[in-house]
Amino acid sequence: MNSKHRTLPTVSAEWARKWPDAPALIDRVTTWTYKDLHHESQRRAAAFRSIGASRGTHIGLLLPNRPEWLACAFGAWQVGAILVPLNTLYRPRELAHSLRLAEVEIVVAENEFLGHDYRSNLAEICPRLFGGQAAGRTRDLPALRRVAFSGPDGDWAAAVAAAVEAAEDDGPVHGSDDAAIFFTSGSTADPKGVVHTHASMLRAAENVGHRLGLDNDDRTYGYLPMFFNGGLVGVALATLNRGGALLLQDIFSPKEAIRLMETHGCTVFFGWPHQAEAIAGHPDFRRENLRLHKGPGANAPWARSLLADDHQCVGTWGMSETGPMAACTGYDDPLEVRAGSHGRPMPGLEIRIAANDGSHAPSGTAGEVLVRGDSLMRGYYGQIDGDAFDPDGYFHTGDRGRLDDTGHLHFLGRLGDVIKSAGVNVAAAEVEQALQQHPDIESAYVVPVPDRIRGENVAAFIVSANENFDRTALLDHCGKVLATYKVPRHFFELEPGAVPTLGSGKVDRSELRRRALDLCAGKEAK
Repeated sequence: MNSKHRTLPTVSAEWARKWPDAPALIDRVTTWTYKDLHHESQRRAAAFRSIGASRGTHIGLLLPNRPEWLACAFGAWQVGAILVPLNTLYRPRELAHSLRLAEVEIVVAENEFLGHDYRSNLAEICPRLFGGQAAGRTRDLPALRRVAFSGPDGDWAAAVAAAVEAAEDDGPVHGSDDAAIFFTSGSTADPKGVVHTHASMLRAAENVGHRLGLDNDDRTYGYLPMFFNGGLVGVALATLNRGGALLLQDIFSPKEAIRLMETHGCTVFFGWPHQAEAIAGHPDFRRENLRLHKGPGANAPWARSLLADDHQCVGTWGMSETGPMAACTGYDDPLEVRAGSHGRPMPGLEIRIAANDGSHAPSGTAGEVLVRGDSLMRGYYGQIDGDAFDPDGYFHTGDRGRLDDTGHLHFLGRLGDVIKSAGVNVAAAEVEQALQQHPDIESAYVVPVPDRIRGENVAAFIVSANENFDRTALLDHCGKVLATYKVPRHFFELEPGAVPTLGSGKVDRSELRRRALDLCAGKEAK
């Protein structure tokens, strides 16, 4: 099929014809074949039409990792809509920002999940849809016109139950059409909307499947949330595009993860580092009972304890903007290559290293990592097309790295003030802004500190004029306005006027990072 016409709904139909009775999605209660997935997606397409969705509608999903998530996604794409995956850990302020920025018109949401009451949260940020009046401290969401709740008694479930399967060729969808808007914390206080097309997402999924050596015998444990580009494209679509089965777990439990992987012969592992450690350290874990030997993580500390000795796991690097993976070693590369670098550029992508003056840095020299090519985002939503790229079409990632003589990338950290905690970007500016909303905080400065499991943790230096400052109250405040992974794990107090500065008068963040490292080391030594 011509790449212009190969889209996410057309590949769903291809998969159903190619592997109709093969398992596609498995969780603790459900197994869907590829034929089931396609049929259920068609029903969701019809349900979306019944509640007013059509070509170009922005549809938000606020759902956990369950088969319903992917059925809704493919149903949205079938009608030509643009998917907006929403983070299930968002607090009302973060949710409102994402809905407003992406101009979301329809939301399909769970009632509640992991202590988050989404019905109450949505009523707070968009009261007019729930029969209330806009409060003075909230701004309404002018684009949002419908919220449908999932669950057995929800109006979304009723719409799906009443739906008639949609026609496969309905709607003129093309590969160049926008398919999804993902949210990522870049170098600004609020997340940006990363726009990917059908073509860029499919190319990225094909690249991941090829480099990881996935095939239709593979069973992928895919805990990474599908509201992230990595979870949806790098895990789900990459697995399905190769005919494998995706093992879903909406709430992490190491015991249940082990049972799921043993029962279904799991071969591919995608999870956060702390989950890998929790699984490997659980009393039920027996490495010989598992077949884990594919996926990312060749250069991760947990690989030796979780993976088979002859594993084929790879080293990778990337971000939402790049598809997600922009560089990756091959599953059949020697272990020293897979564990010793973050890979070579994916097919259709180019990587170059820019020196401080912007010139091309030679092999072995560190600088900013620049990327251009097929699986790159189209741009940031709400910005003029092309604004995110330089005149040569390169995206400036803000990551620091070097290319060796063989063309393999070595990631060396972030250039700016973005903290990468357990694989997720946390913008220091966003956390600082939230801290400074607390009445006792005069100023706050957020920096990363290394962590063996998570890569980096969030640490905050705070200045307070209140001698009776209550840390517990501050933590409670953070928990109300920030997603869990953004809440600082370390707090250090500074006296007013004691914030280190440079000759320019700017805060010396390098000195704060050094102090945080020393203070954390002191804590561990006690």
